[in-house]
Amino acid sequence: MALMNDCRLRAALESRFTDESEVRDVASYGCISGVSGFIYYRETIAFFDEHESDIEQWLLDDHEFSLADFCKDVESVDQLKNAMVWMAVDLYCQERTIYTETFEPA
Repeated sequence: MALMNDCRLRAALESRFTDESEVRDVASYGCISGVSGFIYYRETIAFFDEHESDIEQWLLDDHEFSLADFCKDVESVDQLKNAMVWMAVDLYCQERTIYTETFEPA
C-alpha cells in the first residue's frame, strides 16, 4: 500500500469525501457503483485534467501500475482518463478505510 503524500489530489479527495460511510462504500464497491462527482465523463475528465500529474505519480510510480493496465478495455483517451480517476478514487477510499480501521480508536 502506498499512502498518498500531501498534494492537491489528496486535498481534493479529502474535501470531497467527508462521509465515512460513503468512503467505506466506495472502498467496497468502487466508483463503478456510482459516486457523485465521478459518474459522467465530463466530471472524471475535468478531475483528471486538474490532477493529472498527481494521479500519474500515485498510480504509475507509487502503486507501480502501467499505462497498459488501464488500456486493456479502453477505446479512447477519455476512457483512459476515466479509468485512472476511478482507480485513484477507489484506492484512496480503500487506503483511508484501512487506515481508519487500523489506527483510529473505535
